[in-house]
Amino acid sequence: MKELDSKLYDFKGLGYSKVGHFKQVRLKIKELEDLSSKLARRHSELEAIIYNMTDGLTILDEDLNIVFVNKVQQTMFPRSSLIGEKCHKAFFRNRRTCRECPAMITLKDRQTLRGETVIRRGEYAGRCFEWATSPISCPSGQVDRIILLMRDITERKEYEFNLMRTDRMAAIGLLAAGIAHEINNPLTSIAGFSEGLLKRLKTAPELKGSKFLAYFRDYLEIINTEAYRCRDIIKNLIRFSQESSDDHETLDLNEIINDTASLIRQHAKDNGIRIRIVNRGGNSSKIIGNESELKHMFVNLFNNALDAAEEGGVLTVSTKHIGNQMQAVISNTEHEDAAELQVEALQPSQTTKPGVGGTPLSLSICYSIMQHHKGDIQILNMGEKGSAFVLRFPAVAGL
Repeated sequence: MKELDSKLYDFKGLGYSKVGHFKQVRLKIKELEDLSSKLARRHSELEAIIYNMTDGLTILDEDLNIVFVNKVQQTMFPRSSLIGEKCHKAFFRNRRTCRECPAMITLKDRQTLRGETVIRRGEYAGRCFEWATSPISCPSGQVDRIILLMRDITERKEYEFNLMRTDRMAAIGLLAAGIAHEINNPLTSIAGFSEGLLKRLKTAPELKGSKFLAYFRDYLEIINTEAYRCRDIIKNLIRFSQESSDDHETLDLNEIINDTASLIRQHAKDNGIRIRIVNRGGNSSKIIGNESELKHMFVNLFNNALDAAEEGGVLTVSTKHIGNQMQAVISNTEHEDAAELQVEALQPSQTTKPGVGGTPLSLSICYSIMQHHKGDIQILNMGEKGSAFVLRFPAVAGL
């Protein structure tokens, strides 16, 4: 009986031991499940961060093949199938590896590199990117992957360029104002003395009947007229270089353009150029401005566009209401919208031809006038067809 009780006791002990072992196994399984759930959540979080980060992320293998891109990177290059392609082909449309390729340098030297680049060819030409390359090491310590981060800074670069251009135009305006003050004194003397000589010619009896009198009078009148014209130009330079005045009123931009175009129609006709005016602003083309300053500016821009146009061409001037702005486009094509022009931004010194009008100084005056009107002017290059001007004015609400 004791022997049977002993065996029974051992059986109970073995059973309790197995029950305890099963409880430990279940506890470990639960811990593993919790850990797996945490890892899954962490993986989902990391995946969401990678796919929704503001920078484009690309992973390259050691042969510069793209093996992974996040959503932002694919959005930057929507017309390219990125995964599986070489980075230089997918991004830059180059058949060969880029010169001084940062990814190759990172693979070789394990360096983290940073820089900026501009795409020169293909459908993404003109876009500017800030980039960084970092190495990814495998368990053996060898670098076999590269992280490439890209950020589109095209708009920031355009803003920096416009800011730099504005500062340069302000410096030119300040210089012009200083020169104008210095030139004004001798011009006043020239105008005064020429006018005095004209009066003396009329009253000098000893000169009556002289065959040279008519020549002298004509020459003096030309000198006098041109001197006063130069003085008016200098007054405009000084006025445009000063702070904006408050003598602005509500104006119709289309009327300003039509009135100004009538002044240069004959000049355009003599050169075989047709003027085409398109108004898409409707009845909402009202702006706040100074009529004489705006007409002076449009005369300068029209003359610049005519100088760049070829005989038998067309000068298109179009207006359009966009949001809270009035846009005016002056171009040497039939296009009516700046978005349709295959163009790039230029500095004023690059828009002129030698020997014709549209000097950087006259364009500086145009910039000053636009600043006085709280507007913006952009000069665009259209290749062999010359240049185009895009002007944007604050529109008057409710009119």
